[in-house]
Amino acid sequence: MDQRRVLITGAGSGLGRALAFCFAENGWRVACADVRLDRAQDTVRLITEFGVGAMALKVDVGDDAAVEAMRDEILAAWDGVDVVINNAGVAAAGTLAQTPFEDWRWILNINLLGVVRGCRAFLPVLLEQGAGHIVNIASFAGIANAPRMGAYSASKAAVISLSETLRGELALANSAVRVSVVCPAFFPTHLMETARAPEADKAMAKKLMAKARESADQVAERIYRGVQRGEFLILPTAAEPARWRLKRYFPEWFFRKLIAVLRRGAAA
Repeated sequence: MDQRRVLITGAGSGLGRALAFCFAENGWRVACADVRLDRAQDTVRLITEFGVGAMALKVDVGDDAAVEAMRDEILAAWDGVDVVINNAGVAAAGTLAQTPFEDWRWILNINLLGVVRGCRAFLPVLLEQGAGHIVNIASFAGIANAPRMGAYSASKAAVISLSETLRGELALANSAVRVSVVCPAFFPTHLMETARAPEADKAMAKKLMAKARESADQVAERIYRGVQRGEFLILPTAAEPARWRLKRYFPEWFFRKLIAVLRRGAAA
């Protein structure tokens, strides 16, 4: 019962499953939540070898009541939680003119408001405990803001902004509750399974994932270490710390370089 407790949304596959493995391997009890209960159950089955407590939960982070029910179920089982990882997300691509409003509403409801729901549901719990950690999974797309990714990038940029705001509010309140925001670039996941995007954009994303230097397990391990160190901005893919500095200090150069790279890719 002394094991630390972590909740991970979107834990049925990809980064969420890799995070579940990483935390379980380090002795944490893990609550695996996913919109597909069967996938969450598969993750729980796979991590039982680590000898930790684990449970599978069904949750649609796009639904207020579902997130609140997930919180109540976790509190009934554990009477608290130490780390909440708002990881569940979806993808969309296409130009601003092409992307339907329906896709904007869909992605913002899950990627942004899903994080808001997770924070609002569990923040009072962590504050009452006097400690805890909220980890919001954004993306380097929310920093780079590449063409044809407007809806996705906007949703992830909003998660970064939200996390900075929450960090400031907790600091003003002298709270011991911590916040991290995670901004990885491409690595292999199942994100394209549900993506709303033209086939050419899906193909390009899959190609970039396949060429990535890091696996989901490596990204999860870097996130875990960053959380343990209490880092706010976690950039868990190797090239992104340097790219973040370039974007911050040389924004015009970064923009020209980004456009040049994309033009070469389109020509190829």
